[in-house]
Amino acid sequence: MNQMTFSTPKQRVLIVGAGPVGLTLAIQLHRYGIPYRLIEKNEGPSTYTKAMAVHSRTLEIFDEIGIADQAINAGHQLNRFRIQSYGKTVLTYNFSLLDAKYPFLLCLPQSKTEEILLKKLQSLGGNVEWQTELASVEQSAEEIQVTLKHPDGESIVKTNWLMACDGGRSAVRRQLGLSFEGALYHSHFMLADVDIAWEGATDEGVFFLGDQAGYVAVAPLNEQNRYRLFIEMPYDLPPESERLPLDLETFQRLCDGRGQTMKLSNISSETTAAFQQRRVPQLQIENVFLLGDAAHIGSPIGGQYMNMGIAEAHNLAWKLAFVEQGRAHPYLLNSYDAERRPVAIEVERTAKSLTKILTIKHKQLVKLRDSIFPKLSELTPIQRKLPWMISGHRYNYHQSPIVQDLRLAKPKRIKFSDGKFNIEGLSDPKAGDLAPDIELWRPRDKQPLRLIDLYKQKFVLLLLTGGDEFSPELEDWAKKSQVISKYYSVIQGYLVLDALSPPENLSTAGVTTLLDPDWRLHRRYGLRSGGFVLIRPDGYIGFLGESVEGLEHYLQQYSMLFSDIDIEESTSSDVVPPTYAHI
Repeated sequence: MNQMTFSTPKQRVLIVGAGPVGLTLAIQLHRYGIPYRLIEKNEGPSTYTKAMAVHSRTLEIFDEIGIADQAINAGHQLNRFRIQSYGKTVLTYNFSLLDAKYPFLLCLPQSKTEEILLKKLQSLGGNVEWQTELASVEQSAEEIQVTLKHPDGESIVKTNWLMACDGGRSAVRRQLGLSFEGALYHSHFMLADVDIAWEGATDEGVFFLGDQAGYVAVAPLNEQNRYRLFIEMPYDLPPESERLPLDLETFQRLCDGRGQTMKLSNISSETTAAFQQRRVPQLQIENVFLLGDAAHIGSPIGGQYMNMGIAEAHNLAWKLAFVEQGRAHPYLLNSYDAERRPVAIEVERTAKSLTKILTIKHKQLVKLRDSIFPKLSELTPIQRKLPWMISGHRYNYHQSPIVQDLRLAKPKRIKFSDGKFNIEGLSDPKAGDLAPDIELWRPRDKQPLRLIDLYKQKFVLLLLTGGDEFSPELEDWAKKSQVISKYYSVIQGYLVLDALSPPENLSTAGVTTLLDPDWRLHRRYGLRSGGFVLIRPDGYIGFLGESVEGLEHYLQQYSMLFSDIDIEESTSSDVVPPTYAHI
């Protein structure tokens, strides 16, 4: 039977790859009402464990799309991850100290993560086209043309936007001729799932260092002493005929001599893997975008790379949706590379730093590490910073061309604690930071509510009044909120004031209030005398400042948003704002 080549109707968005990154992007576009097509070369969902760390920030993204509870119920929560050298704890990442909605690390095999994402997509009415492979890409100024291979032939598809979520061996990246520079690690890993009888807790993971070369890491999969076991072999992956046997005896021998007695049994999912550190020089080529492993691969230490890819999908989805809906200038999409490529570089540095800490060989340096690190870990600022470094919350867009910080007062460290609500030791946020999520003040008869719960695919504008319900300036603040909402329907304004209940005159005027009688929002955002915080749909601060004129300037020159009047008149799409001409 001859295979046929046929053409299909033009697609607005074509997503290549249905792993966790491609599925996240598809779900987000579906929620925004943007048509897309999602293809995957494999016959069906993956059954392999692969990545298994779902960090706190990723759970916040999952919460937004409605699958956080499912993921948590299917996984296992870790409160800590320790580095132990010769039986002594030298460093502890205590995730319970995170100032976040989900103060823990979730152990969840990637196959299960993909299963949950796929079910969510299907519940929305979406689907994956399995056994569909990208064969070629041709890009012009008007559109992108791709050739797809199916079991029954080939098809030619034209699309406005092409999303490469197809992994480390990306066909899209190869077709574009993009370099993937980097190098192999001069080590490899032996991995397995095992039962471990030892004195360790089931809510913590541990790196074990000792007399043997390399390190051993264990991460619990459940409360029944089932663990994922990682053993670093500090030399290049040898030919298959020269590799150590993947049996219980070998894994047990490699775990001995690490300063911790462990008895292994019931081994499964044994494998050997080598890792590389590579990334592309840019994440966007005109209307083609690269995400996840298609753009960068690296060390599994810290569990960063799957989480980074999901964050990239979250960053790009709202921008693409706003452009497709005609609510933003296409230049908004240029900020994807400007924001996410520096994060990829920072993730690479973090992985290298962790690797250096774990693989010190010189005896004097080992002794120095093992004596200094425990003392540093006792300091409160260090205790807070360690989990924050790998949870996904610290990555920022300070240098982004679509954020602006116009505060007159310099950011400073916060000194405030009332027992239950504690932000002491944290710093004022800046524009480009992930907006600090805190539990909002609520009357006792109301359900708890966090700031992050307000994000509903819109911008959130906090108008921090710096006053109470009797302030003579309150009416003026209310008018500002009304005017901004009138011109930008994608912005939901909240008037933040010192009060125990919403003033009746504001409620009747259609102004939404947030009660802040203990000033936690004012203090956390460093605007104790009042100001504006504009939080983007992805949870990052786009604008921060004291004056409404500064906010108006940001919206007109930096945000890339079209006002509702611009959309009605359909004239702004022909104008390139001069502030953005360099992108």
